[in-house]
Amino acid sequence: SLGDMRSEYIGGNNNRNAHPYLSDYNVRRALSLAIDRQVLVDAGYGKAGKISCNVLPAPAIYASSANDECKTPNVAEANRLLDAAGWKRGSDGVRQKGGVRISILYQTSTNSVRQATQAFIKEMWKQIGVETELRNLSASVFFGGDISSPDTYQKFFTDIEMYTNNFSGTDPQTYMSNWTCKEMAQKRNKWGGNNMPRWCSPAYDALSAKMSISSAMKDRIRLTKEMNDMLMQDYAMIPLIHRGNVSAHSNTLSGVRMNPWDSELWNIADWTRK
Repeated sequence: SLGDMRSEYIGGNNNRNAHPYLSDYNVRRALSLAIDRQVLVDAGYGKAGKISCNVLPAPAIYASSANDECKTPNVAEANRLLDAAGWKRGSDGVRQKGGVRISILYQTSTNSVRQATQAFIKEMWKQIGVETELRNLSASVFFGGDISSPDTYQKFFTDIEMYTNNFSGTDPQTYMSNWTCKEMAQKRNKWGGNNMPRWCSPAYDALSAKMSISSAMKDRIRLTKEMNDMLMQDYAMIPLIHRGNVSAHSNTLSGVRMNPWDSELWNIADWTRK
């Protein structure tokens, strides 16, 4: 009945349109604790993936070690948090409080690896009394940006959505500014912002503004880690996997050096035949 307003952020930190259960920090943290990320890596990515506990896992100088708790699942702690927060299991095993059930609609784009990841996470969340309905959409629709479609990742008309995020180059300033309040995707900007979780923190905005005028590398590293940690420790997002790219070259070539920040051809002038 809310239409487009279902995904709007209305009114400061006391959001008048808060999510019925994801607005509870304990629920967000429990969802993260219940996930065995190594299972997801092994099943879907192998050597091309590794566990990530940060929204900014690279370059290495910016990667925080403050969130490494996520590397080890802790279902017992997740259940304890939910019990303590008053989310009790109903007769069907699904947790509820005040008539609200933790029943998640979880969407992503159509892709065999992503559907497998969804299926694993659904079972992991079942262990903590969370019901999950899976949904997948054609990538052309999900990432398409059609403002008339209710199914884009920008509109985010579900409870949880999953996709890969990254940035080009080596400086994370612009990437980290994606989660400032002004970047929230919403009706008035035609769903054009980059802040899909609609997470808003004046303290985060202040760090982003400070980074934009800081030139010393040590300050930029510190500010970046603080911003990452603020997002991660409030569970505004749940990071899963740091996914790599796979490249190959002929055994008859020498001088080939991979570069994660540029094309594989960046030093082609140095290549020679063996």
